[in-house]
Amino acid sequence: MNKNSKTSSFLNSQFDDLSSNEKFDFLEDLEDFLKQQDRAYYQHNISNISDAEYDKLKLLYDKLITNNPDIRGKSYLNSVGHKPSDKFEKVNHKVPMLSLSNIFESEGVSDFIDRVRRYLSLNSNDNLEIVSEPKIDGLSATLTYIKGNLHIGATRGDGSQGENVTQNIKTISNIPHTIEDPNVPDILEIRGEIYMKKSDFFELNERMLKEGKQTYVNPRNTASGSLRHLDVNVTKLRKLYFFAYTWGEISSGIADSHYEMLGLFKKWGFDVNPYTKINNSFEDIIASYNDLNEIRASLDYDLDGVVYKVNSIAYQDRLGFISRSPRWAIAHKFESERAITKILDIEIQVGRTGSLTPVAKLEPVNIGGVVVKNATLHNEDFIKGQNSEGGNIRDGADIRIGDQVQIIRSGDVIPKVVDVNIKDRNIDSKEFIFPENCPVCGSSAERELNEYTGKISSVRRCTGGLYCNSQILGSLEFFVSRDAMNIEGFGGKSMELFFNSGFVKEPGDIYTLQLRQSRDEIDILSLEGWGELSMNNLFQSINDRRSVSLDKFIYSLGIRHIGINNAKLVSQQLTSVENLLSTIGKISHDPDDALQAFIQNDGLGKVVISSFLSFLQNDRNICILQNILKSIRVTDIINEISEDTAISGLSLVFTGKFDSMSRSEAKEQAERMGAKVLSSISARTDILVIGEDPGSKVKKAEELGIRIIGENEWLSLLGI
Repeated sequence: MNKNSKTSSFLNSQFDDLSSNEKFDFLEDLEDFLKQQDRAYYQHNISNISDAEYDKLKLLYDKLITNNPDIRGKSYLNSVGHKPSDKFEKVNHKVPMLSLSNIFESEGVSDFIDRVRRYLSLNSNDNLEIVSEPKIDGLSATLTYIKGNLHIGATRGDGSQGENVTQNIKTISNIPHTIEDPNVPDILEIRGEIYMKKSDFFELNERMLKEGKQTYVNPRNTASGSLRHLDVNVTKLRKLYFFAYTWGEISSGIADSHYEMLGLFKKWGFDVNPYTKINNSFEDIIASYNDLNEIRASLDYDLDGVVYKVNSIAYQDRLGFISRSPRWAIAHKFESERAITKILDIEIQVGRTGSLTPVAKLEPVNIGGVVVKNATLHNEDFIKGQNSEGGNIRDGADIRIGDQVQIIRSGDVIPKVVDVNIKDRNIDSKEFIFPENCPVCGSSAERELNEYTGKISSVRRCTGGLYCNSQILGSLEFFVSRDAMNIEGFGGKSMELFFNSGFVKEPGDIYTLQLRQSRDEIDILSLEGWGELSMNNLFQSINDRRSVSLDKFIYSLGIRHIGINNAKLVSQQLTSVENLLSTIGKISHDPDDALQAFIQNDGLGKVVISSFLSFLQNDRNICILQNILKSIRVTDIINEISEDTAISGLSLVFTGKFDSMSRSEAKEQAERMGAKVLSSISARTDILVIGEDPGSKVKKAEELGIRIIGENEWLSLLGI
């Protein structure tokens, strides 16, 4: 499935109507997809999806993780950005470079203002100034000045550690190398956005075309790649610019408000966006947003929204931060763009877990500078004009090949179909019949019954499993992915090429490639785009990954519902690959005994356990697993328990919202101190830690006589 279709599929899913099995799959796939986008964006300057769509996916992921703790445990999104590249020296940010929470509607603005007022205990008569700033679509950078001299220029990286790109930063014409002011703090860290002007971007692409070279995708990616180029002269030629908008480490406070600080930046020679202004009401803020939205197309730099910040620095200090963003700031993204185009065809794509997703092949249409050719149609109910409840969408109008449809592009790139014009529909058009068999392997494609709601799933799934080439290829791509075996140079098109050539049909084949090549059993050099260097690099990558921890190995198998966290829990139970093989033997002789052994693990739900054991009962899966083990070494898991804390060895459940830390942070702290964190209350739970709005877990804990503590007592246990 292409990135556009997959993103839209996530955003338009009917999650609540999915079975528990499908919910596990959905969250696991969404997390994997987000991690792929992080790596592409932060390490390779590639935007497979727009910032707006990425932000919406993050919001969706966080919401589902928070609302469904029993399905999936920790959120991986408490980090910012991505690990910095190894090409540059690392720089530790003394003040973390956090991201911003996002809103997409005007209601989010009033919610933001209300939250700030509640937190600060302000009444409606108390003035609250909000600064609005254009959100430049570039890359974040930080400049550290020591006694007025530019000392270090760095990228954001993962928020805690960035890349030292000082020499490249110094080529940017509007960044001062010195600050000529006797009152400047001895240590001053100025942060802002590095960007490329649209006019310079178009000029660069024209030059690339004349030279017969590949053109660049957009100004943001080009700016990022240019700043992080190993040749400083290339950076200089690319004409980058810098807007200052905040600060990090500073040795002495010199302003009372954010706007006043921006004024000092201008005094010291930095560019501050001229459309920055102070707002005193909700109406002022919305007017600022609308004004920027109207003029953004005429500006010589890309905007993707407006940032709102509490102006008072004293208020900012009181508001503080949540896990990865400040409470005193938020980003308001611009609305979607629309266009009308024609559906040329409808293709069915089969995912790694067998889901059949219809994709509209469109007559190419330009939306905001991006040519859109594909859009997801989600599932067969969506095509029929029905929602998951059987009610009508689009007034019940179905979608057919040849129809004129309205496409919306949320943010910058990702398209989806929002409406269809049946008035001008061709009289000969035919209703689209969704296949009941997999288009790849011919196996039956079924809609599972939701065991809890009694409803039929909206997703039709191929039952062919690893006899379906599409699922096999998806599993192979998953096996070599970064969070699994992490075999570089073997993702995407490369794996597809090796699979179609017959060189790799199952994971174990990867580890015999070099041997088979040396015996002339295969000819990798005959493959398009492959030479001696790329082949030897691949062999080296494979050989570098012949040792892996048990949890990584289990995760790499791509078992339904076994994501990274559940793979760790399973591996902690098994501890060794020998015990894994022993479990296979137990299942064949006494499945109930094997099931009971896993049920003792409170961290694993019944769906997860059932899925894992079902995988091990399949002869084909066992054969694949054993073939992999012939070529790799799987290291044991050592379960280390801290024995000198107040909660060592105890089982804890967290519920509600906490003021001092996020729930995820609380769980991680508990695990570091030797506790076991569970997602649901049971007789084996020792302590329930409750925050604000704790929910139904309190009643169950009271019924079972479980110790219940509040946030203050929890902090006392931590010694805080």
